[in-house]
Amino acid sequence: MTDKKEEWEIDNSQDYFSIETELITADFQKSDALIGQMLDGRFLIEQDLTESGADTGGIGLIYIAKDIKLMSRKVVIKILQKAALKNNDIVRKFQHEKEALIRLNHPNIVRILDSGTLSDGNPFMVMEYIEGYSLRRKLREDKQLSFDSVANIIESVTNALSAAHSKQILHRDIKPENIMLTPQDDGFDHVRLIDFGIARVENSQLAPVTEISRSIGTILYIAPEQLAGKIEQTPAVDIYSFAIVIYEMLTGKLPFQPQSMIEMFLLQEQGIKIPPSRIRSDLSPEAENLLLSALAFEPEKRPPNARQFGRVLAESLRVKVADNNRKLEKTAPLNFKSAENEPVAMTQPSFDNIIETDLQPQVSINSPRKKTSKVLLFALVGLLVLAIISIPVGLAVWKIKEQTLTPNIVEKPNTDTAQWREIKYYLNVQKMRGDKPFEAPFKSSGQEIFENGYKFKLNFQADADGFIYIFNEDKDANGGIIYNILYPTPKTNNGSAEITAKQVIETSNNTFSGSRGTENIWLIWCAEKTDEVEIVRQSAFEANGTISNEKKARQLTDFLQKYKNETNETTKDTANQQTVVKGKGETIVQKIELEHR
Repeated sequence: MTDKKEEWEIDNSQDYFSIETELITADFQKSDALIGQMLDGRFLIEQDLTESGADTGGIGLIYIAKDIKLMSRKVVIKILQKAALKNNDIVRKFQHEKEALIRLNHPNIVRILDSGTLSDGNPFMVMEYIEGYSLRRKLREDKQLSFDSVANIIESVTNALSAAHSKQILHRDIKPENIMLTPQDDGFDHVRLIDFGIARVENSQLAPVTEISRSIGTILYIAPEQLAGKIEQTPAVDIYSFAIVIYEMLTGKLPFQPQSMIEMFLLQEQGIKIPPSRIRSDLSPEAENLLLSALAFEPEKRPPNARQFGRVLAESLRVKVADNNRKLEKTAPLNFKSAENEPVAMTQPSFDNIIETDLQPQVSINSPRKKTSKVLLFALVGLLVLAIISIPVGLAVWKIKEQTLTPNIVEKPNTDTAQWREIKYYLNVQKMRGDKPFEAPFKSSGQEIFENGYKFKLNFQADADGFIYIFNEDKDANGGIIYNILYPTPKTNNGSAEITAKQVIETSNNTFSGSRGTENIWLIWCAEKTDEVEIVRQSAFEANGTISNEKKARQLTDFLQKYKNETNETTKDTANQQTVVKGKGETIVQKIELEHR
């Protein structure tokens, strides 16, 4: 990001990384020659997203345009360049995506609105523009998703896949980036599946398959048979890929972490080593076993129907655990009997071998007792009286010793009993076309995907007096961590981090720039002035806003990791287009991720 209104110039880009298989691409000569042109007498092209890192599936160029015949609504246009027409594989992929979207008319699948050919012979297709953000963005923000949210996404995506499969279409590239979410007033997202760029369309009328395509999808979410390049593929490939996405939504982690295609295949063959319940303990056995069945190495062992799989799994996530199941979980937790590196059996756990006597006390309260003798009874009474007399004396002696011998030790506050604090933030975003503002500024919760060149200001408000600091994490040329201070600065709040309860603070203008990626912004709230952070703030002021000194950068990193609280509750306030962070303690640290392309 670049703060052009401050005296400090900040460039805080971060490379976007993903492991993907090789896609065949043409040697395109990308340009903005079509910007401002009217396509087919209807679509006014306004922005080239290809240069900003938009995913075109390796088949051409992608633009944002306005449909002037329908109240200037936004649309997305994909164009296949002339150079690509020489590559049959790319042409086939383009035609398959087009035909797939023409065949499908489903509320959970992106719609195609028009298609045609440019004057130079290049084919194009027009699709609906989806307001919102990708599932990847939501996972970065929330890590593990709530069961209700996961159930909604599962039902939507499996319904979309079932509709595609019924038309003999395999998506073959299911991943969080290809699942778009649009917030709704009821609190749930409208979910849509996008990017059929490498879909397999059986009995295609536009581009019959005469050879095997080399495009196989994304390694981290790919099915074993697809990875192995098998010619015969079934809907099981999509069910497997989406099961990996479900695992990630529930746990915040991927089931496999390969470094190569070969390693991915071997890991898949070995099976799931860490069941999701080991990370998400409140996951029911029914939901876990169904998910594990969808991750079976052999396609025939997976659920045969996407819609039925989704409905049953979604319902199992919504149903609360019965009282008797809670009792069993407390006394005899599920044991998959697998070491950390052993595959998990994908069968329903059995409770038949739980022995009732093992759950009972060793001594029964109804067991017979011998009568106590009078002597023993009198002795016990005497000891009880002596103990009652001794307690006050003992307490007095202990108190005196504590006052004289115990040093004055200040313990770290217990955040379990600490008061909840609430911090709200949102962005004021200004779209840009070149160096000029475009359209009116808009308010954002920060969960959308922004475009390079957009300017924004961060707005914060805390429910208590304190001190707020905002740092933007970056890397230097050698890969070392550096920070740029966004708040306070000499020109905001007179350089002071101190704020009052409900005071709205706003940073100076920043600009999304650099390659496609995620801006990592750290928010620090302290009840009292903290020397560790104040020293770093002063150092940034002396170095034009950048903390590049290795010692000072490490000091800030250690502070962030020390107080970063994974239990902070982060929710999106859709009505007010803001994000609400709730945390405990006298120091709250929250990482904010802003995605741009």
